[in-house]
Amino acid sequence: MWAIKWFLAVVMILVILGFALQNSDQRVSVFFLGDTWHYEAVQLWMVIYASFSLGVLFWLAVSIFQVMELKAVIRRFKKEQVEMQSELDSLRNLAIGEDDASFDLKEES
Repeated sequence: MWAIKWFLAVVMILVILGFALQNSDQRVSVFFLGDTWHYEAVQLWMVIYASFSLGVLFWLAVSIFQVMELKAVIRRFKKEQVEMQSELDSLRNLAIGEDDASFDLKEES
């Protein structure tokens, strides 16, 4: 599975690199947040690289929070598993004859 992920990552990077190289002389205007950030005559490959990098950083941040959440779930399940295992061990260690007195069984002659 890891090989497929790396293969897809390499293919994606090569496609983006090829697209950027074919459009290296193309210039664009960039407007971000209305007129807050406005750039004229920016090379297209820089815009592609910047948006790809920001997407990767956003994906990384989301992934970190998901991993932290999943690790908390794993810790909770491990704690429950330990509690259940100790309860099971205590039930396994009960003597068979202990509960016979509470039923008040009398042998018939």
